[in-house]
Amino acid sequence: MLYKRILFIIFLSFLSHYCNAQDPIIPNSDKKYRFIFQMDNRLSSLRGNQISILGAKIGFQYKNKFRFGVGTSFILSPVKITYINKRTQLINDNKVSLWYGSLFTDWIFYKNPKWECFLTEQIGFGKPSFVREINDDIVRNTNISLYVNEISGQANYKILKWIGLGAGIGYRNILNSKAALKTTFDAPIYIGKIILYPENIF
Repeated sequence: MLYKRILFIIFLSFLSHYCNAQDPIIPNSDKKYRFIFQMDNRLSSLRGNQISILGAKIGFQYKNKFRFGVGTSFILSPVKITYINKRTQLINDNKVSLWYGSLFTDWIFYKNPKWECFLTEQIGFGKPSFVREINDDIVRNTNISLYVNEISGQANYKILKWIGLGAGIGYRNILNSKAALKTTFDAPIYIGKIILYPENIF
């Protein structure tokens, strides 16, 4: 069962899946709006620790101009960070995880049969989870709300009519005013994905 779980995580991490809810006999050009669903994997960091963020989005594309919808993202594995307790001056460890929901918009500024280049912005709300051990007791603190803004530039390349590759780079910015949160969660993001076009497979 373990190898199946590993394969499933790898599949989800690198798959960006765009689905069109329409009859494939009808040309796309005749449709102003079409349904989309996508998953992607974003590499980033948290207090110097490399993290992998899995994201999923659902929404609509208007012609070849822009996409919009809602999404969710979460860190695949909790991150262990070390910090100095200001009260005790002792070194403590903390396990941090994060999830957030968001509204997103893709602005498509270049498109041809092979290439698509676009800018993406997503604004979201989430809850980090901090877990630490004190005298062998597990203590959780989830009373902090995060407001997240991510902006990235991305490019997709269609290798064949049913498969393509995508890549991008951007930045995750925490809109909270607290400096400690910004120091922890602000970071560049790097995007890599494999794209399947199921309307051209079946």
